[in-house]
Amino acid sequence: MYCKFNTSHEYLLSFFSYRGKFENLLNVLEYLALQCSHFLNRKDIMDSLKNENFDMVIVETFDYCPFLIAEKLGKPFVAILSTSFGSLEFGLPIPLSYVPVFRSLLTDHMDFWGRVKNFLMFFSFCRRQQHMQSTFDNTIKEHFTEGSRPVLSHLLLKAELWFINSDFAFDFARPLLPNTVYVGGLMEKPIKPVPQVSEPSAFTVGIYQKP
Repeated sequence: MYCKFNTSHEYLLSFFSYRGKFENLLNVLEYLALQCSHFLNRKDIMDSLKNENFDMVIVETFDYCPFLIAEKLGKPFVAILSTSFGSLEFGLPIPLSYVPVFRSLLTDHMDFWGRVKNFLMFFSFCRRQQHMQSTFDNTIKEHFTEGSRPVLSHLLLKAELWFINSDFAFDFARPLLPNTVYVGGLMEKPIKPVPQVSEPSAFTVGIYQKP
């Protein structure tokens, strides 16, 4: 099965719809960056965290602030990705000939136009990621001295481990690094039988026609 390069009207509508959602995401990240700046300004909280002498920090990847907190504390960290692969921050190899980009609707079997689409979406995704990370530029400048300011894209690569809330059976085959671990289904619980209803009930819908 090969994927066609979709230039239909529906694809254009979905593209502009995603653009609006991305702008909303940037607004959320700007708010999170502002909250992060307030948090880092709280000397009492930061001193309390330093006094705890943590061996390691566990961070969630939706918000970049925990990465900055771990860097400020000088502690190693483990990152948890609550979704499947959708970002380029792992430092993983991404062979575009058979690894489809997030939201591309492609599979690992692509014809020429499918690979062209995959490349263009990869380029667009890189640009969007830069915009997302730039929302924390002012926070980094405010709380890290010049010469020791972390580059957010480099900081994400310092994670000791990446826990991915997915399963390899649900993703297309792709190169993985030793510090990338699938943990999908880790929090699942055994299925329990549905309790029986004490009194049986019936629901019917019918049409009555007068003679």
